Amino acid sequence: MITGYNTDVRHGNRVFHVQTEDKGLTNPKIETLIYVGGEILDSYRSSYEDLLLTTPVSDSEIQHRMDEQHRAVIRDIKNGKYDLTPPDMMEQEAFNDRPLDQVILEFLQQEGDVDTLELVLDQPLKPVFGNPFRLRINARLCHSQSPVSGAEISVKLVSSLKKATSLLSGKTDDEGHFAGDVQLPPSQPGQCAVVVNCTSDQGFDEVKAAVVV
Repeated sequence: MITGYNTDVRHGNRVFHVQTEDKGLTNPKIETLIYVGGEILDSYRSSYEDLLLTTPVSDSEIQHRMDEQHRAVIRDIKNGKYDLTPPDMMEQEAFNDRPLDQVILEFLQQEGDVDTLELVLDQPLKPVFGNPFRLRINARLCHSQSPVSGAEISVKLVSSLKKATSLLSGKTDDEGHFAGDVQLPPSQPGQCAVVVNCTSDQGFDEVKAAVVV
């Protein structure tokens, strides 16, 4: 596990505390939490499962991704993403919007305090513009490993320069499985990523991956 980052960012009349950490090779994710007044405002998680395909695992590449994610969140704050706007406008504008209670559940899941939903892909997400791919998902509880049926699946293409585009949606079956074909456009302006969301009464989880040109 690599040493994380902690930064206080003042924007307007609020101070945001941004914390980014590596969850370790057994849970290859980089998590960034945003705090305001000691409460979690939002969180971001990205996977680096693709780096596990090489031996030895590159600590420098993990550190680089942590640094990029940490800087991107700070940039969003300074650009006014979390300015105090009406809730309906915030929901439309937020890159990674979801209810605060889901963010807290996700945080508790990572800390091992609650048996909440976990989204697992059968292979690392490596989207490429113009290339279709088959997405296979397993929704389960993080500790008991019990399947989560009826979980809502949403796959979106998000961009720094235009609104998010829905690519695929559906629900997991009785065994917690979901599969579908995703078609990406030939290109799209800005920095783009595919975001896979999974939501149920047991919690929320998501996986993101930058789209390769």
